[in-house]
Amino acid sequence: MNQFYDVSKLSIGQQVGVEIDPYVLNYPLSDDRSVWVADQGGQSFVLRFFRSERGDVNQFLSIARRHAKLKHPAITRSYPPFYSNLWVFSIYNLCGGERLFSHLGKYPEGAPLNIVLSIFDPIAKALDQVHQHGYIHGHLDLSSVHVVNGAGVLTGFGTHSWLDKITDQDMDGRFIPPEYKKRRPSMTVASDNYMFMRLLIASLVGESWLDNGKLDHLPDHVDNLNKETWNKLRKWAHPSERHRPKSLVDVMRFLRANLFLNSSKSNADASLPPAKKKLSRKTTLAAGLGLFAASAIAATLLWPESDPTEPLEQTTASNTPQNKFDALPQILEEDLKDGGKAPKVEKIAPATFQMGDINQSGDENESPVHEVNIPTGFYFSKNEVTFDQYDRFVAASGRMPPPDNGWGRGSRPVINVSWYDAKAYTAWLSEQTGSEYRLPTEIEWEYSARAGSSTAYWYGDDVKPGYSVCDSCGSQWDGVSTAPVTSQASNPLGIFDMHGNVAEWVEDCYHPNYEGAPTSNQVWLSDQCSGRVLRGGSWFDIPTVGRSATRYRAEPTLRASNWGFRVVRVVKP
Repeated sequence: MNQFYDVSKLSIGQQVGVEIDPYVLNYPLSDDRSVWVADQGGQSFVLRFFRSERGDVNQFLSIARRHAKLKHPAITRSYPPFYSNLWVFSIYNLCGGERLFSHLGKYPEGAPLNIVLSIFDPIAKALDQVHQHGYIHGHLDLSSVHVVNGAGVLTGFGTHSWLDKITDQDMDGRFIPPEYKKRRPSMTVASDNYMFMRLLIASLVGESWLDNGKLDHLPDHVDNLNKETWNKLRKWAHPSERHRPKSLVDVMRFLRANLFLNSSKSNADASLPPAKKKLSRKTTLAAGLGLFAASAIAATLLWPESDPTEPLEQTTASNTPQNKFDALPQILEEDLKDGGKAPKVEKIAPATFQMGDINQSGDENESPVHEVNIPTGFYFSKNEVTFDQYDRFVAASGRMPPPDNGWGRGSRPVINVSWYDAKAYTAWLSEQTGSEYRLPTEIEWEYSARAGSSTAYWYGDDVKPGYSVCDSCGSQWDGVSTAPVTSQASNPLGIFDMHGNVAEWVEDCYHPNYEGAPTSNQVWLSDQCSGRVLRGGSWFDIPTVGRSATRYRAEPTLRASNWGFRVVRVVKP
């Protein structure tokens, strides 16, 4: 019997597969470290490793080979699995979209009907089509569906089919069909349809319903749906297999019919005197299907839910996501398990801003300028990660310490670290704190650098002493070495050294311009991820490299004495 590699020992930057052109592990996607994002030949993939304690290796390989034949535009592509005496893993394209979990976080009380239809129409068509050929997805939940340009895409198709049993360690337990919990679990078309219906209803009423998840805890009605449609959806979501829909496309046709009803109702409402109208939050979000979702959301903030002449009811807004975020401390410095402290992070509120070459003084890769929404706040490290902080990780992990070029360690920013080194540090930080840490997205980085400004630097269009460390910025370290963090003034958000000192790795794949860039905060990935992004300029660079909009490409394996990084601490919605 083969002794395959223990997946719990996999680490960031490790090479797996063949010796020539191996896959290089980027970061884990599962708690048990069996699912990873990896690079090979300039492309990014998802690798899912076989676990001998969970099933049969021949079944794993057989299913992976069969799914390599599956092709559909709404399903991420899979490839023949890799098999050797040491490594067994399946290979899938990386989907660059936003997880449905994150996407629905923007609509805590339920998404507008047109948004739901846009997401679920392609999924319904894909599932109905492949079900006819005997393919089963097997684990539909909020993480296995991604949203790309408003449309749903299925990831990880069939990757759980080989498991002896699916548990809440493998997928969101709130979607697990009853038949999975039986002594002899079965995985059928009806299982997929059950999970699809739960996803659909959670999108319409809000994800919080899933915490209980019972049909009798659903509301009696849903704005934008007539009673007949809503009752039919609830019936189709029943745990009993005989109630589940036979065709998901038919479900979407039934749901789509409500668009006409809503349009007719809106036209009728338009004839009423203004004083008679009452706009609920969901009605406002769904109104005007030709408008952008952002406009609808803004309207809900400005329009009252009730007639202003009526007495206002007592609100219980303390539990809203915004109020929960407001209640968080402004500055956070979390304890590590080993007794140290995580990097100090500053709370950054949700916002919308213009990203790119606003001043028309940059390179082509900074265009086109585009508006970006940051719907969920986050914590951004006040300083670049220092040698003191990184050396603690080095000691704990047994890694080789990066050289300091003779400039000293301590409070100077860590240098000579690759993108993989930075990712390994954030993974360790997450394990030490129990919170989620990662590198910033390009969106988070540029917003934090601009700090509300529209100039080249947060303090103006020209560099001046006391604000930046670069080749000619007026500091004692210019063109010589790094400076200790906080040596220069902080920006209005309380962040130091965003223009110079060391250039900083971010999460995103490098793209040659902003064509097709996300308009909402997320990591921008790519099937052809040939490089990662550095932002902010350094002690070595001329001033223009440190502008808020400047971005450039680097191989993720490379290290340099003017490259470092900082971290983001994620705030759960």
